[in-house]
Amino acid sequence: MKKLIFNYTKKNFSYKESIKICYKVINQNYENFPIYMFFLKKDMMNDFASIYAFSRGVDFIGDELKSDEVDKALQIWRSELDLAFDGNPSNPIFIALSKTINKYKLEIEPFRRLIKANEMDQHITKYNSWDDIFYYCDHSANPVGDIVLRILGYTENSNITFSNKICTGLQITNFIQDIKVDHCKNRTYIPQNLLKKHNLDFSSINKVTKNDINFLSKFDNLLADLIQENQQLYDEGRILIKNLSKKHAIIINIFLLSGQTILNKIRNQKSNILFKKPRTNKLEKLYIIIKATVSVLLKR
Repeated sequence: MKKLIFNYTKKNFSYKESIKICYKVINQNYENFPIYMFFLKKDMMNDFASIYAFSRGVDFIGDELKSDEVDKALQIWRSELDLAFDGNPSNPIFIALSKTINKYKLEIEPFRRLIKANEMDQHITKYNSWDDIFYYCDHSANPVGDIVLRILGYTENSNITFSNKICTGLQITNFIQDIKVDHCKNRTYIPQNLLKKHNLDFSSINKVTKNDINFLSKFDNLLADLIQENQQLYDEGRILIKNLSKKHAIIINIFLLSGQTILNKIRNQKSNILFKKPRTNKLEKLYIIIKATVSVLLKR
């Protein structure tokens, strides 16, 4: 992955070469949602690919690079972003992104917020309350929804608000799903006041076994609170689908149902998510696309 986003000796990449690299980034990463949407026109799929490659690239910097590499890498990402908006980037991901930016006249602020989220990750390891988590999500997740809606042609504040609910919901589902993964990075995206409420200490969570009945019972109670908050976000954000055209509603519904599918797995697995991370396979993702399409068409 590092070689895909950095370390280019070649200069003057063509758009065709650049977008090909964006698709390589897609192919090297797992997501809860289907990234390839076969019903989209190639040009729009390319636009989404460039957005994904940028977003996944900055997440890779914040999550996977060594601590002494992160600041320099984020600075490169910021500089290339500025160049993409000026029309003269050198990194192929940003060459592809620049075309998307110009095509839809996108604003730079959502992209900068995505970078800031990864800067926050370098010095904030815990969040006290849901409000703190929501603030983080307003940088780490909500900007993507903002960008996608603008690509689809929607700029109304009410739609952005509903989009934020869905995006924050997707991020929180991922937080629950990755509790152990994040702990290995010395990060906890579960509100500390909830941990105190359930008398839970995550310091040794990676050593928990299925025999630790007391811990697992408390963890199940914590999950119930997390799932309730997460479900409310999905339910409130679902209104967005009614405000969009059928084709665009299907796209958003795919993201929503993808998050809902993982949340349902978490609800069913309970504390077993600590031993087997819930994921969706290719067949399930195909089913999500079909279900999202049918549900939109039947309700219109």
